[in-house]
Amino acid sequence: MTKKLVSSLILASGALFAGAASASLVLNTGVAADGSVLSAGSIDPLWTISTDGVQFSAARVAYPGSYPNMAGGQTCCGMETVAGVAAWITTPSVVATSPTTGWGVNNMVYARRSFDLSGYDLSTVTLNGRLRVADSSHGIYINGSLVPGTGYAGYTFTTDHFFSLAAGSGLFQSGANLIEMRGDSVNDVWDAFWLDAQVTGRASSVPEPTTLVLLLAGLALCGVRSAGRCGE
Repeated sequence: MTKKLVSSLILASGALFAGAASASLVLNTGVAADGSVLSAGSIDPLWTISTDGVQFSAARVAYPGSYPNMAGGQTCCGMETVAGVAAWITTPSVVATSPTTGWGVNNMVYARRSFDLSGYDLSTVTLNGRLRVADSSHGIYINGSLVPGTGYAGYTFTTDHFFSLAAGSGLFQSGANLIEMRGDSVNDVWDAFWLDAQVTGRASSVPEPTTLVLLLAGLALCGVRSAGRCGE
């Protein structure tokens, strides 16, 4: 068997096995397309927000606030303890000098973004992450279905709330998918969403083991019968 044929065998097997590798999509709030965390006041390019569930606008990264003088922006009172891998997002009308957000009182507010699972084997797709909502969370939804265990009661802004969705959940679909956070405010100040989450799965084009065996066997047979030609 020639060196060129050996190289072909290695490349072929490597390409086939590469298809089995897992890939992850980061769904964090307040980050740019490259995953870098945005500065306060920036417009989030991926997440949108709505106070009525109908009209959605690009979300804004919340400004740092202060308590009790209410002189600053929309984060305070333990919200600042989140990990630096994501940023709080809120309604785009907020300003650096006021904690008011326009969420209303006890009104459902929605934050959402899309992500693409084209080419993924949906039976392998999982979701893992942690969230906070100021003031209260009403859950994480995938394509309109509540992720089990995320319908928290009470305030959710001082502590991370972890969640996961195992493979084979049936909530994901091929192509475009939608993740949504829901929450409300008790006072229309210091309101925002924070999410650190990843969707992970394998490519759907992974060949069956028999396909790999037949391919490698064919290449090897070619080398045995005519090593002088097949490897050139």
